[in-house]
Amino acid sequence: MIHFKSSKILIPIDFSETSMLAIQHGAFVAQFTKGDVCLLHVINANYSRQDLFMPIVQLNDSLEFEKKIEAKLNELANDVRSEYGVGVEYIIKTGIPSTEIVDTVKEIEASLVVMGTHGYSPMEELVIGSNALRVITKANCQVMTMSKDADHKGYNKIVIPIDSSTHSRQKVVYAIELAKQFSAHLYAVALLDGSEENHKPAMELILHQIEKLAKEKNVTYSSEVLSGLKNRAAATVNYSEKIGADLLVIMSDQDAELSGFFLGPYAQQVIHLSKIPVITVKPEEHPENINFTILSGTSGM
Repeated sequence: MIHFKSSKILIPIDFSETSMLAIQHGAFVAQFTKGDVCLLHVINANYSRQDLFMPIVQLNDSLEFEKKIEAKLNELANDVRSEYGVGVEYIIKTGIPSTEIVDTVKEIEASLVVMGTHGYSPMEELVIGSNALRVITKANCQVMTMSKDADHKGYNKIVIPIDSSTHSRQKVVYAIELAKQFSAHLYAVALLDGSEENHKPAMELILHQIEKLAKEKNVTYSSEVLSGLKNRAAATVNYSEKIGADLLVIMSDQDAELSGFFLGPYAQQVIHLSKIPVITVKPEEHPENINFTILSGTSGM
């Protein structure tokens, strides 16, 4: 069973607009849950001498470059300590950003990564930055991602999309615990395409079961079934905007690594389209240990 944890929050920093925003979100979560923050900057060995991708820093030589990076991280760490009252450390590494981020997750036993979907990397994908994609897929913890539009206003309305796939339900306990932590209202939305109208009664039962679990944790809850959908991802984002949600919780693709893809198309589209932060929950490797009779619920939801 996947539980919400935030004892150690890793925030990769490349000094882009979204990484600065990630600090606000990550530090807020740490403050609220009494966790610690680790700021990580990875000097990309292939591009470290090109100030085009790091306009905050003026590059002359590698030693001066690293000193400027360290000074900036130290300044950011002090600002976070002062504003949020949380423990902060920072790490500087050199290498491939996504690889170093994933390795650092293991090294510091991070329970959550908070990062922007796009930074200054010249190798970014058109839809989601390649670093974010790889971290979501490879990290052994949950990952919160955000675009530059994801202003921090707290987390008062949390949305979880539910479908008929076998691992959609794995994020339910996580989302309920998250909502409990922030005293947020949980919104579960069942998404059915035009060929799944006959699934509506089953989905309504699932939503009712989630309601029961939410009530046991004293979490306020609402649900809705959306049917006849042509694009589940667009429907998820539109629903979140309609209710004024602050946070989305989805699943990564259970077979992402085996299939050769970073994320299923649903998850990629949601992360790309969403103007609010998205937490991507990694499915458990041994779902046979979970009681699947409680909930049943397409890839990425």
